[in-house]
Amino acid sequence: MAFSIFGILAVLLEFIRPFLPLILAVVIIELMLLVVALRRNGLLNTFRALKSTVPIGVVGFVIGIFTVPWMTGAERSNLAGIIDWLSLFGASFALGLIAMLLVWPPFALFRHRAS
Repeated sequence: MAFSIFGILAVLLEFIRPFLPLILAVVIIELMLLVVALRRNGLLNTFRALKSTVPIGVVGFVIGIFTVPWMTGAERSNLAGIIDWLSLFGASFALGLIAMLLVWPPFALFRHRAS
């Protein structure tokens, strides 16, 4: 069965729908922490802290490669076409990016201002 990008996004929306209130709460908390870090350390130091979260993003990507098929009930043998592989890498990249963005405000908050 061939999937379109809209079909993939529809499945993603149905997968995320039960978690939307939790996602919204986490986004609000993260934005508040980011504002505090920006006021405390300035823009430059806050963005420098983003560089230190890259290893966490890589770990999130690798974990995604191994767990995304398991979460969807698929097996490695189901990855037949290019769309399947692109979906797997896209979902894993998104997981790594989300991991980076989740730890960035706390890292920025505890980063000291360079003198």
